[in-house]
Amino acid sequence: MQIAADRSSANIQRPSAPVPPQSAPSVDLTQLAVAQTNAKMTAAAGAALGQATGELTGVLVSISV
Repeated sequence: MQIAADRSSANIQRPSAPVPPQSAPSVDLTQLAVAQTNAKMTAAAGAALGQATGELTGVLVSISV
């Protein structure tokens, strides 16, 4: 299908006022704190598991938190 150049510009709707930019979405700090706590707990659990495994196999591992 072909559209004539003079007719295509007539169909375009232009906004009457400039559209304000959208602000960034707000961040839920509670979710960020929970995620950070979960990451720390995972690291601590991994270190504790490594310590327990090391003790069972006779290897000593130093854990510092």
